[in-house]
Amino acid sequence: MDDLFIFWHHVGREHGGLDYTEDIRKNSLQDIQMYLEIKENHYRNVDHPNRFLRYDESTLIELPPLKSGQSFIIVYSIPDGFQFSLNYKTKYPGWIIDIVDIEEIRPNVFCIHDLFIDIAVSETGRYQVLDIDEYETAISLNVMTTEQIQRSLKSFHAILTELNSNNFPDRKLGVIKEQYLLSDVETKKITI
Repeated sequence: MDDLFIFWHHVGREHGGLDYTEDIRKNSLQDIQMYLEIKENHYRNVDHPNRFLRYDESTLIELPPLKSGQSFIIVYSIPDGFQFSLNYKTKYPGWIIDIVDIEEIRPNVFCIHDLFIDIAVSETGRYQVLDIDEYETAISLNVMTTEQIQRSLKSFHAILTELNSNNFPDRKLGVIKEQYLLSDVETKKITI
């Protein structure tokens, strides 16, 4: 578990350094690389880092630091381009699904490229698509590559199909939640 590491890249927002920035820009490849190195180094040097583990060949899991009192789980589905989080964003109780591009930049080092589209799923299964306006802006500014646009649309279609078929969370995600969220933490929040 110690050699696995995951960090985020907010596409088109590299210029914000480590702070979130609202505007989206097309940055040079050199700037993007520089900011990714800064972000990776920053997250590697956090005093109490989150824990990362590989569930299987296509699934990664992120958990809060031990004894932190936090109760969240983040599941990364590599081939599908999804990041599923539960209890991570307090603004949205329930699952949040991020459409992402997951890149293994070095062995066991993963960069998660946020491709803007998020979906908030309530306990009842109702969902709300978020950040489509940012996605449209990113496309108009040529911030994402053609491959990222194609991948994001394919992932978006797949998850909407799953949500509309009432198949979310699927069995695998349910097992992961039960195994890691409910058995690994001292405090428990929602358990949908």
